[in-house]
This record gives sequence, C-alpha cells and structure tokens, in this order.
Amino acid sequence: MVSREILVVVEHRAGKLLPVSLELAAFGRQLAQIAGGSVMGVVLASPARSVAEEFAQSSGLPVLALENENFSAYNAEAYLRALARLVSERQPAFILIAHTAAGWDFAPRLAVAVSGSCSTGVAGFEAGVPIRFHRAICGGKISTEVAPILDTVAVVTMMPGAVKPTEPEAAGAVEVKSVEAGAGGTRALGLKQAPPRSLDLSRAEVIVAAGRGMGGPEHLGLIRELASLFDRGAVGASRPVVDAGWLPLEHQVGMTGQTVAPKLYLACGISGAIQHTMGMSRADLIVAVNTDPAAAIFSAAHLGIVQDLRRFLPVLIAKLRDKKEKKL
Repeated sequence: MVSREILVVVEHRAGKLLPVSLELAAFGRQLAQIAGGSVMGVVLASPARSVAEEFAQSSGLPVLALENENFSAYNAEAYLRALARLVSERQPAFILIAHTAAGWDFAPRLAVAVSGSCSTGVAGFEAGVPIRFHRAICGGKISTEVAPILDTVAVVTMMPGAVKPTEPEAAGAVEVKSVEAGAGGTRALGLKQAPPRSLDLSRAEVIVAAGRGMGGPEHLGLIRELASLFDRGAVGASRPVVDAGWLPLEHQVGMTGQTVAPKLYLACGISGAIQHTMGMSRADLIVAVNTDPAAAIFSAAHLGIVQDLRRFLPVLIAKLRDKKEKKL
C-alpha cells in the first residue's frame, strides 16, 4: 500500500549541494500541505554525510543518506537499484527529482522499475484528486495538466527555478546507511571540469539577451551597444544563438547555460522555450521584445513589446544615451 510520504532526491556534484535541491525541498513542503504526509530528503553519495548534513541544515528536512562506492559520481544504474529498493521498502506517494540532465535520465527508468507514473518538467501543481501537475509543451507555448495514476508511486521531475527555496526553522536529522547498488554494465570515468568562464553573468544587474529573432550576427552590435549603456550590463544569449555560432557559450542563459537573477532581463527576439526561461525566471523585471505576439516568452515577461527589434532597439539606445548625457 502506498504511504503518504514524499521523498526528495538530493542532487549534488563533486561533493557540493546544487541549488535546485533546496527548490525541490520547498516544492515537497508545498505538496505535503495539499497531499498530507511527511517529506524526507534522500542523498546518494560516497561519502554521503557532508552533503546530507548540508542539505539538512539548509532545508530543515530529515535526510536518509545512502552510501555506496558507485555513488562517487552519478551512475544511473546504481541510482536506479538503490532507489527502487528504497521505494519497495517505504512505498512513498511521491518521489521528487530535479529536471536536470541526471534527473531526466534516471527518473523515467525509476518509474518503470517501481510500476509507477512519471510526470516530467513540472513547474507547479493544483489541488484535487488526483493532484494535477502543470507542465509546458510545444516549446513553452502550451501549458498542460497531468495527473499521476492513483494508488501508485508518482515520480515527478521539477523544473529548476519553478519554486523559491524557503528558510528552515531548524536543521533536520541525518541518518547514514550503507547499501548495495551495483553499477551494472556502466561505470563512471570521473568528472571533467569545464574551462572557467571569462564572463560571469550572475554578477550583472542588467542583461540584454539575444535570440534568433535578431535575424543574424550582424545585428548583435545593437545588443552590445544597449548592454554597454548600463553600469553593470552584460550580453546574454539563447541556446540557438550560441549553437549558430553568433556568440560564445559563456553568454548562454538557461538549462545548459548560466542561471541568472539580474534586476532587469531584456529578452530580444527570444521565443521563450522553457529551457531558456528557467535560467532567467528570477530576474526582478523581465522585458520581452518579439514580433510574434504568441511567443511563449511573453508568458514569462512582466512587460511585453511586440515590435521589430531592428526598429525598436535603435530608438531605445538613442533615448538612453540622451538621458545619460543630460545627467552629465
């Protein structure tokens, strides 16, 4: 019989807790308020105690830390074996996993292994019987509701940035347990460190980001000029712009780029795929400029402007320059 417990699978890398894990904890607490039951973090690591204690301190949740040498780096088969056994023992109602490269790799496998349901890319939920999860499809243009099958374990992956972490009242308790978890036919070769970024977008107060709607690299001068008018301005980009070679990877914002939270995020010609918006959703003010009034980016924006960027940006630049000159 399925219990009312909610398990949060903690994501970490190289012994460091990833911020999305604390978002998962907050999501789990919100879900527990509607569905009832308790929330517990699950850490798979080797060694596991330091990560588990950091999560317990930062989230306030009790933590079960599972240790095995195959958890020294992410291994889908080892994770699957350990978590499937844990589900068999505890029969939780929900298993919450971050919608990251690792999460979307093992979450569906886990759902199949435990004969449960799998709801991926979730950004929120609505009370009901059963609970309905919100997720975006068609590049973020359509919002849908999915409901897990009743009386089965519901595996849910949450989009990073969907929920803000909450401050705990006190640290949770930690239990460390050694488990068996064979790696099967795969083994981790280790982590390869990416070269350090020469541009840290997280320090920028204003980010002017370019999308394919700019029309081509020859128009990026407008983006650079606009960003330069702000004291702490920087140039960002969507993945298609980086993939096309218009800008280097260090400018990319989103799931496979940098996560930012500037005072102002100006999205220029960006369609608004969820993989991009999840990297900039915490901006204080999001302004989107696009010629397509149905672009998904407008759903994420506080202010939307339907206009040709090659006409709009020169006017905006001229106005800002004039304002700066009058202050001098």
